[in-house]
Amino acid sequence: MKTVMNQSLAALLFTVTASVALSACGGAPIKEVKVEEPQFTVTDAAPGGREAWLDNPNFWADKDGQNTKDFYYFTGDAQSADKRMACENAQANAIDDVGKQVSTFVNTSIARAASDSTGSDTNGMTASSASQTETSKMSSQLTETMVGGLEKKKQYWEQRNFSEKGGAKSIYYCWVLTDISKKKVDDLILRAESIRFKEDPQLKEKVENKMSGLQKEFEKYMQAH
Repeated sequence: MKTVMNQSLAALLFTVTASVALSACGGAPIKEVKVEEPQFTVTDAAPGGREAWLDNPNFWADKDGQNTKDFYYFTGDAQSADKRMACENAQANAIDDVGKQVSTFVNTSIARAASDSTGSDTNGMTASSASQTETSKMSSQLTETMVGGLEKKKQYWEQRNFSEKGGAKSIYYCWVLTDISKKKVDDLILRAESIRFKEDPQLKEKVENKMSGLQKEFEKYMQAH
């Protein structure tokens, strides 16, 4: 058994050696991989360091033992020369993300239910561009209903120095984690449907019987995002 293994190892070493020799003698050129240098240095940061919620808040919440049965978790980020402004804007962006996600989900669901309808609307826009316009308008209206209603759960910030690359010496980057009850999201979904159908009553008649169970579908949507 040892003889077979030694023969196999010898054959493998020969193959590797031959491959290296061929490359050195005019074989396929070896490309040099350049590692991009950092564009900034972190000169200060919040205590505790970066956490997993920065990248995937709902995955983090589940692993951390948060109440994922009754809540969804969202993040927002922003940057500014002023740390307080950066973190305030990050909180606003977290709230805005809730509105965007709900609006995107509802409009996508409506478009899927009405998939047998194609063509352009009366303004000459394609169905796709019209949907994007409706999503943006709907998101703004939903966000307005949540302003001041979501509390900050976690916050992380960094002070970055870009001066070595000719940039600013001090820019603050801030990330905020917030949560929202699933009951409130269910209400937002219903409100989003109402907004969309109010603007297009004929669309409501066409897809209303295909729009049941959206709340459960949103759960799947969030797992994928």
